[in-house]
Amino acid sequence: MLAIVVLFSQCSGWLDLEPENDLIEDDFWKKGEDVEAVLASAYNSWRNNALNNLIMGEIRGDMVRFTGSAFTDYNRIAQSDITISNPRVDWSGYYHTINLANTILYYAPEVLKRDPTFSLAHKEAIEAEALFIRSLSYFYLVRLWKEVPLVLNPMISDTVNIFLPKSTETEVLDQIVKDLKRAEVIAYKDEFIDNPAYYKGRANTYSIQTLLADIFLWQEKYDECIAYCDKVIHSGRFFLENQNNWFRLFYPGNSMSESIFEIQFSTAFRQVNPIFYNVVRLGSGNPQINMVATENLSSLYEITDIRLLNPVDGPLPQAIPANKYASKDLIFIRRLPSENDANLISYRFAEVLLMKAEALVEKGNMQEANDIISMISDRSSGLYEGVGDIDNLRNAVLAERAREFAGEGKRWFDILRYAKRNNYQRKNYIINMILANAGVQQRPILESRVTDVMSYYLPIPEKELMYNPYLVQNPYYDR
Repeated sequence: MLAIVVLFSQCSGWLDLEPENDLIEDDFWKKGEDVEAVLASAYNSWRNNALNNLIMGEIRGDMVRFTGSAFTDYNRIAQSDITISNPRVDWSGYYHTINLANTILYYAPEVLKRDPTFSLAHKEAIEAEALFIRSLSYFYLVRLWKEVPLVLNPMISDTVNIFLPKSTETEVLDQIVKDLKRAEVIAYKDEFIDNPAYYKGRANTYSIQTLLADIFLWQEKYDECIAYCDKVIHSGRFFLENQNNWFRLFYPGNSMSESIFEIQFSTAFRQVNPIFYNVVRLGSGNPQINMVATENLSSLYEITDIRLLNPVDGPLPQAIPANKYASKDLIFIRRLPSENDANLISYRFAEVLLMKAEALVEKGNMQEANDIISMISDRSSGLYEGVGDIDNLRNAVLAERAREFAGEGKRWFDILRYAKRNNYQRKNYIINMILANAGVQQRPILESRVTDVMSYYLPIPEKELMYNPYLVQNPYYDR
């Protein structure tokens, strides 16, 4: 005890340590390199969400199933057995990413004042990337939870209010559209074109425009969606990979023709793709990510379609998702165990074209929509025939997206967007799909519930309700 008293008397400064937020501001945010370091952390945080994004984009759909004990909690969601205590009903990963983006937006202007080598153009370009990452995070949150807290300030001190109520879907989407329109103006464009990993792995003007088109499609703002698709189309930077090179999208990835934005992985930096490592698991049995029953696949794909990934004497078509991340080409030369860094594609040019086709259908421009679908199908040796009826053409766009993006984390969001259009006019599509996937004993219970459109969204996580008194649960889960 005497030693402790002496220690304190000699080191009184130890008792007067600065609070953590002061240390961050005074000792770290000095140079442009500090801003770039946090930007890298924000991208890394988004990469950590990659597996959850892909699973959540597929698990409630009708194309992909995940097997094995690691996916038990996800499969409860697939079976509409969704509770607030399910550990997969968790939005913390998204808000961690959002907080890093908010921190960049808060401190970058201060660094501009302190570091004469940190130019305004560089600062604004980094802000554009932060706005993209934040907006993409919120777009996932809205599609999964519908109404979420809209946090625009960083958690940098105990004076920040971290207890916010939910904002409406419209409020969140209006905010990120506003942010992205600013980002579009100040973002880098072709500065990293000589470095494919940077050019495809960092947000630029084109990825921002693509995200805007996607949001406008979700909002049923079809003129705006078409306008932003056209910005990407008419940029002259993007083309469809031809049939012979289609698999370049997945190996080696970062296609300079078709890719727009990819989540990057690199074995050199010990960044392992979790789909490859945790789901495909080469050399340790069958992959744990598979397409649904063969009869469903045969009705979806023409036998000549290269996207079926089913050559003579080759793997079963159920393995389409696994093969995208585990193979090197269409004849299924397998990746080596050390080649476990396949990128995950967020957006590519084929999706821009199909977003435009979907918007054109809703505008009544059926001929151009048919032409776009035919372009995508022809690239893959499909045998698409034009559709004249508007409802059948809606279904044709949805089916073409299913074929093109199988196992890429798109299907559930496509179905939900299709069903919710015009005030959930086609919710029967989801109802029938959910009931078809349910067990015989479960169907009568579900049938009375799934007519409630709020059942298509997740509940607020239990721990968030415990900590934040201003949050109100999704009413479907308050029954």
